[in-house]
Amino acid sequence: MIHLIFIIYNLETFYIIYKLFPFQDRVMNLDGKIKVTILILLMITLFSVTSVAHATETSGNAKGTISCPDGKSGKGELSFSAFMEDSPVYGSWEVVLDESSDDKTSNGGYLDSGKIDKKNYDLQGKETTSNICGVDKKGDILIHGDCGNNGKIQVRADTGWKGSFAGDVDCG
Repeated sequence: MIHLIFIIYNLETFYIIYKLFPFQDRVMNLDGKIKVTILILLMITLFSVTSVAHATETSGNAKGTISCPDGKSGKGELSFSAFMEDSPVYGSWEVVLDESSDDKTSNGGYLDSGKIDKKNYDLQGKETTSNICGVDKKGDILIHGDCGNNGKIQVRADTGWKGSFAGDVDCG
């Protein structure tokens, strides 16, 4: 009976795993509703584990230079984090200028597409705050670079500002 459930739903691999567990005899002696509940919990757990195993993420903190369309430039810091499972990318980013005043000038936003692998990443997103370079409008953002210690990171906004950073970037 239990073998049929796995075959019907094309879960033959899970049946093999189920057969390998030592609790098989105890499960077979339970009534039907409890058996189904245990199997559903087992399948949810296994699907959750495989989902996490296929996800990739990247995050980094770096220091560098921000260049404005009018030729001005300044030193600043970039921080970002992105997570991808199969296709969509979810994440956020922020660039903060190093200024002597208490009010830090920054740009930031979210990441919503791109690719991440173990060696590099290409991320796209949108600005939701834009205070750097005196540009009032918000635009699209591109962040790309290499993973690892002292990785090089390039940031480019379609509003005209760009940044070149170096720092530690984790990918996996």
